Amino acid sequence: MSNPEILRGIAAADVQAVMDIYVALGAHPTRTLQTDETYTVSALFDETRQVAPLAMAAALDAVPVASRPLLEPMPKPMAAADFPAMAAEYRRCFDLCQVRPAHAPEVKLRVARIMDNARRYKPLAADTNMPWYFIAIVHMMESNTNFNTHLHNGDPLAARTVHVPAGRPTDGAPPFTWEASAYDALHYEGFTGQDDWNTATMLYRWERFNGMGNRAHGIFSPYLWSYSNLYEKGRFVRDHVFDPNSVSKQCGAGVLLKALQAIL
Repeated sequence: MSNPEILRGIAAADVQAVMDIYVALGAHPTRTLQTDETYTVSALFDETRQVAPLAMAAALDAVPVASRPLLEPMPKPMAAADFPAMAAEYRRCFDLCQVRPAHAPEVKLRVARIMDNARRYKPLAADTNMPWYFIAIVHMMESNTNFNTHLHNGDPLAARTVHVPAGRPTDGAPPFTWEASAYDALHYEGFTGQDDWNTATMLYRWERFNGMGNRAHGIFSPYLWSYSNLYEKGRFVRDHVFDPNSVSKQCGAGVLLKALQAIL
C-alpha cells in the first residue's frame, strides 16, 4: 500500500460520498469523527493497481452538495473559448455528471461493447500516441462501433467518404481497412501528434470536433453529456438548425468516458 491520502474537515452529510468516490478509485478509505463534528477520511491506494483519477484536483472537490437531487438543473455553460479558459468547467462537469437512471442499462451495454473491441483500438492508439478509449468513443459516436465504416463519418469502407469530410482517405485505394481509414480520420481532425490526454482535454477535443454551437443556446453539448443530469433537451437537428425541444437519443462521449474510467 502507498502512503494514505488524507482529507479533513468533511461535513457529516458529505462523508459517505467521499468514501464512495475513493472506493470507486480503488482505494481503501476509513473515516474518523473529529471533536468539531466533521470527519477526516484516510484513503490507502494499492501501488500495484492502476486507477483513473478524478478530473478534479482532490476527491473532496467532486463531492456534490448533499441536498442536490440527481436531476437538479445545472448552471448554464460558459461561452466558447480556448481550452485554458474552459478547462475548469470541463473538470467540474465531469465530476458532477451522473447517468440518468432510465439510460443506465444502455450505457452499461455500450461500455461493454467498447471493452469487447479494445484489442482493435489499442494498436492504433499505440501508433497515434493517444488513449485507446478516446478512439473507441469517437468510433461509438460516429458509427456505433461499426468496423465496416469510416471513422470520419460512418460511410462504407468500400469507397472514399461521400459525406463531410468527403473524399477521405486521399491516399490508397478502396476498399479500405478500418485501421487505415481510422488513422486518416484521427490525423485529419488534428488528434494525432498531441501529448496531453487528460480528462478535460479529451472533453474539449470532442466538443470542438462536434461543434461548440450548443453553448450559444445555453445548453451543455449533448455530444458530451446526453443521458446525464447535465443535459435535458435541445440540439442541432441538421446543419445550422437548432431545435430547443429536440432530445438527443445518443449517449454522450463524456458519459461514456466516465463510465469507462470507473472500470479501467
